[in-house]
Amino acid sequence: MRIGILGSGTASTTAPAHIIEAQSAHPDLRLELLTPRLSAFASSPYERLVVDLGHVDAAQSAAARGADALFINSFADYGLEAAQAAVAVPVIGAGEATLRAASADGTRRFGLVTVWPASMDFLYEERLRATGLVGLCTGIRHVGGEDELQRLGQADGVMDRMARHESRIIGAIVAACEAALREDGAQAIALGCTCMAPVGPRIAAGIAAPVHEPSRCGLEATIAAARSGRRGARSGTARDPALVPQIVAAWQRSGGSANAGDCPVCVVGEAPTGTDGSSSTETRR
Repeated sequence: MRIGILGSGTASTTAPAHIIEAQSAHPDLRLELLTPRLSAFASSPYERLVVDLGHVDAAQSAAARGADALFINSFADYGLEAAQAAVAVPVIGAGEATLRAASADGTRRFGLVTVWPASMDFLYEERLRATGLVGLCTGIRHVGGEDELQRLGQADGVMDRMARHESRIIGAIVAACEAALREDGAQAIALGCTCMAPVGPRIAAGIAAPVHEPSRCGLEATIAAARSGRRGARSGTARDPALVPQIVAAWQRSGGSANAGDCPVCVVGEAPTGTDGSSSTETRR
């Protein structure tokens, strides 16, 4: 059984440790990292549209090659609803899975804690509206300022600091989580980026409330969906599913750059890779 994963959640071109661990724990599954033909950094709703198109195109390609389920490994769930309508296999988004888990399926108040600045809130607000959980979210707390966007992919950027498990960034995230519980009335925490996976267990260990890290949360939901074959109401309902691949192909033929300002969280490299960093294979298990 094959699961296609859109986004590594890190600046690396290989699978992060928790995905490799998941592969080891589920030897009957083949977890493959996928790379969109079209990518960008979603700094505004305008660029987000580009990212959505690229993710839907990649999801359709993976489904056509035999993927049994697809995981959008980004809290923003780029192209989720459109991808679900375009393909006949389960498509799970990290953001939606995390929000539903943090809210205990709509019964618990939760806080969002992210390492990204307030200018990125449009991504979180969209997911909260789409899941109908706006009223249960006690607020969004930001560990990083706007300057973090200028350090994307750099050694002093927040992603690399988390990958190194630096105590200072872990302490800042824990403090934000505690403030959400103490001051905002949250009963659980949703971490706001799959790039927080390296420090997720450390954060959870330091908080006296449930902490949901989106990459693990979404991957678990995808594995469960793949095993059950569970599909949503939108599954395969698109009237003309060739539209997005045709648009992306036409754009490429016109000479458009394949990477219009990459997001290092969501784009994994030049070609699809397996969990060991090798090129993806069509072998089914």
